[in-house]
Amino acid sequence: MIAITSIGQVAEHYDIAVVGAGPAGLAAAARAAELGLSVLLADENPAPGGQIYRAVTTTPVTPRAVLGEDYWKGGALVDRLRATTTAYAPGCTIWSVAPDEAGGFELGLSLGGQARLIAAGQVILATGAQERPFPIPGWTLPGVMTAGAAQIALKASGLVPSGRTVIAGCGPLLYLLAGQLAAAGATIVAVLDTTPRRNWLAAIAAFPDFLRSPYLAKGLKLMATARGKLPFKTGVTALAAEGSGKLTGVMVTRGGAAETIPCDALLLHQGVIPGINLANAAGCAQHFDTVQHCWTPTVDGWFASSIPGIAIAGDGAGIGGAESAALRGEVAALDAAR
Repeated sequence: MIAITSIGQVAEHYDIAVVGAGPAGLAAAARAAELGLSVLLADENPAPGGQIYRAVTTTPVTPRAVLGEDYWKGGALVDRLRATTTAYAPGCTIWSVAPDEAGGFELGLSLGGQARLIAAGQVILATGAQERPFPIPGWTLPGVMTAGAAQIALKASGLVPSGRTVIAGCGPLLYLLAGQLAAAGATIVAVLDTTPRRNWLAAIAAFPDFLRSPYLAKGLKLMATARGKLPFKTGVTALAAEGSGKLTGVMVTRGGAAETIPCDALLLHQGVIPGINLANAAGCAQHFDTVQHCWTPTVDGWFASSIPGIAIAGDGAGIGGAESAALRGEVAALDAAR
């Protein structure tokens, strides 16, 4: 069975070290362990789940409808991992990955306030995604934060912003978070969609394929639910947080006209991009993705990077969502085991 590992219990060598306990890391570690390999799963968070399934085993938000059924799917991944002999190290930071003399890798880790080096034959980086920076005038005012940070507070601690809350940006998380916060009791006074109209036109070419996607019904339901219950404003072309010493409102420009919406909290979100810091530091090749407008690790069909022995699975290798991430973790583990 999976064991919580302290710094003194971390072995000198593992067949596979998996970095990150989101859906890709959970699936990769479980598959590798099921194949009989010794596995270390290291994650900087105190509990498994990554961002999408954050605190799925510990969240105080017990009504399932608040976070949605998709969130609770993470429990099955954790249960699968628990049935293995994986060494699980929560609260662990991997700060270096470098080749060693034996043909594998030397990993530097910090755990419980102590640091040490361990060896691994193969490495799977499952570092997930991070929010795209979204600077606007006044974004350093107290009361302004990212939507992802608000979601962390909700999942991990059951907290919602107090007072009048505005959510601004684009992408599916905008709709998801607005619905989650409203269901948890937050006062949402406006949801501001900054998606340029030209993006909708550019997406028309992909519409026939999207009609066959399992995400179609889910996406339409998510949008309809949020738009039916919350005040949405589309066509937003500029934002500015206002206030002296703290946030008091947000100036919104739509159609050439500006208005100020009084608020106590402003949550910003402009999509997510792969978390490439560790892959980049390890020397894995990157390329610029002109569709997602971000740097992305270069991987093959098995999610192996340019460095033999290092695989990159899940959203850390390109944004695909939780279900895709878990499948990519499986594939990366199979190739590493081979």
